[in-house]
Amino acid sequence: MRIKKYVADSMPEALKLVKADLGPRAVILNTRTLKKSSTLGILGKGQVEVTAAVDADRPAAARKQQARDKEKTEAETPPVAARKKPAEPPGTGRPAAEHSAPRRSTPRQTEAADSGWANRISQQLEDLQAALRTTTSRSASSLVLPGALEALSRQMEEVGLERALAEELLNDILLDPGQAGLKKLEPLQERAAQKLSKRFQPVAPTRLAKGVRAVVALVGPAGAGKTTTAARIAAHFAEQNARAAFVAADTDRVGGLEQLRAYAGILGIPADFVQNPDEMGETIRSRRNVDLIIIDTAGVSPIATDQMKQLGDLLKEAAPSETHLVLGASTGIRQMFDTVQAYKKIGADRLLLTKLDETGRLGAACTLAATAGHPLSYTTNGRDVPGNLQPADPEALCRNLFFGRPNGAA
Repeated sequence: MRIKKYVADSMPEALKLVKADLGPRAVILNTRTLKKSSTLGILGKGQVEVTAAVDADRPAAARKQQARDKEKTEAETPPVAARKKPAEPPGTGRPAAEHSAPRRSTPRQTEAADSGWANRISQQLEDLQAALRTTTSRSASSLVLPGALEALSRQMEEVGLERALAEELLNDILLDPGQAGLKKLEPLQERAAQKLSKRFQPVAPTRLAKGVRAVVALVGPAGAGKTTTAARIAAHFAEQNARAAFVAADTDRVGGLEQLRAYAGILGIPADFVQNPDEMGETIRSRRNVDLIIIDTAGVSPIATDQMKQLGDLLKEAAPSETHLVLGASTGIRQMFDTVQAYKKIGADRLLLTKLDETGRLGAACTLAATAGHPLSYTTNGRDVPGNLQPADPEALCRNLFFGRPNGAA
């Protein structure tokens, strides 16, 4: 078997090169788009690389197929005797065979045949891409994705990656599978993790600047892990000798104040408790001798309009430099999107994903991070407090999605 690669400015041009070199029996093994840059480093128009093969070791089979094609053509062509011929002038004396000789193909006919062959191959590629739009729905379509792409598609569905995002990734990989091609699953998983992580916003963990006090607010629905996350962040910066303080606005939750007092005692940092916007403003202004203030807020449902307004009023007085929306990784994708939209109205500008160790399906979390428009700040993956807090790592999170690292580890 002969296998060769061809590079051209467009798919029809590449397919013409394949036909001219390997003949009409060539099989397309792989296609991908190449990025081309100018001498100034500016990206220009991309090129297409096509990998094709032809079975050069079986001439007998090829001759048999050629013979079958010829027989089919002859069967479809009416006999010479049945064709209408103009009457011969008397006395011409030209043999009958001269009148029935087949005409040679003109260059225009040959070009049309080549174009038809290229169009058929292009249509096959379009059919594969169309399969991507239906395969995740498991409809009655019999189209199957090539190589290990079908297994990757099933995995994306199983781990909960949103359908539209999965289709986009599969289409990207079909056109640009990398050097390993489409045969093995693991290289395709690596490729998918890389492409998915590049859709994330640049990460935005908390960074302290010398002489500048940071005010970090943690918001989100009840049970997301805001209080334990506040303690983890405080411990993280205590290791860097930063001075931190807690402000608790979650005074209604049973045990919430005692839990935060306990963490403050362990870490040796002050903790204040506020009940209204006026107290919030006074407390924030009084803590000028610290590097970091961490505000732990009450859990509010995204559909609780009145409570959301009260929380918004508290945050206006606090004027946080960062507002992290804390969400459990096992939350459903629709609920996640609804929560993001509700909290965006009161200033939430970052995502903090907790409890990665409590789910084996990170598709919803990855879909949110890739499409919501907010950067990730931190992730948590265990019950140890302090500890189990990591600055967000999109590629590690996406690898975890496909390879299922234990306890959310990268």
